[in-house]
Amino acid sequence: MNKLYIIIVPIIVIIVVGTIGGAIYLHHQSPNVKTSSITFTTNETTTSMSITTNTVPTTVTSTVSSIPQLIYVTSSASSPTPVYLNNSTVPLFYLEVNMWNAKTWNGNYTMVFNSLTRTLSVSFNLTQVNPLQWTNGYPEIYVGRKPWDTSYAGNIFPMRIGNMTPFMVSFYINLTKLDPSINFDIASDAWIVRPQIAFSPGTAPGNGDIEIMVWLFSQNLQPAGQQVGEVVIPIYINHTLVNATFQVWEMKSVPWGGWEYIAFRPDGWKVTNGYVAYEPNLFIKALTNFTSYNITNYYLTDWEFGTEWGTMTSNGTAYFSWTISNFSETLL
Repeated sequence: MNKLYIIIVPIIVIIVVGTIGGAIYLHHQSPNVKTSSITFTTNETTTSMSITTNTVPTTVTSTVSSIPQLIYVTSSASSPTPVYLNNSTVPLFYLEVNMWNAKTWNGNYTMVFNSLTRTLSVSFNLTQVNPLQWTNGYPEIYVGRKPWDTSYAGNIFPMRIGNMTPFMVSFYINLTKLDPSINFDIASDAWIVRPQIAFSPGTAPGNGDIEIMVWLFSQNLQPAGQQVGEVVIPIYINHTLVNATFQVWEMKSVPWGGWEYIAFRPDGWKVTNGYVAYEPNLFIKALTNFTSYNITNYYLTDWEFGTEWGTMTSNGTAYFSWTISNFSETLL
């Protein structure tokens, strides 16, 4: 996610999460998660968040019908936690706390996924965050693979831009608490990269690659670069199709990695609670009118959703909570 704001920052259905809804990522360690498990025979099971848990490595078992009911993401580094459901051998999605731009802090945060309700709950209550930045982190859920990752979640990525299969992203987002002084957005993030990056897991993007963001809400924060235009793209908000106007912001080469950054920011509207669905293909098509690259042979490697937060205007505090449910990516 980005990072420097004044930021000067298929039928086949893959259902991946649950209640609605870089910077340099380090993907070299496998995070530990706290889980609470029971045995089931056909469907996922549930539990309450008060169950006593133990810290164990995330594992996948293809023949045993026991899955974590609650997954607690604990690593503050940019290390993805895989989530396996329905005895899958490939993670359906990844979760990250992703405090990529915060070095020290006081306080606590929680990031918990409920496998029955398919709900991701995120809560931050931090003080004395250092350094003060427009963007300190991006707690998120995603399908696919970031360039820094070494494996994919789900099975629809990578997608070649020149012959992409249309797909729909949908989710319910519920922003429950937000400190009015912090820098904050609700946004999707994704990577459109050259073939040599798409097929070289663990290779960082750089000059010639593109980061795309689709924002739904922002507070005390604007995208990196400058506004270069606006577009109207149809999206579903609370099950109603709306022709939504987005500002287009661009930075040709971000100072933290060299790739091109293009963000679509709501113009005169916002979504903080409710159902949202849209076709990422439409944003990528619009992007071609602004990027300086011919992306026909580029690849879309993932689609992410989360909230960027920062402390530049909050004197080091970060207080917010939200849930996202029924996050899905459906090939059309």
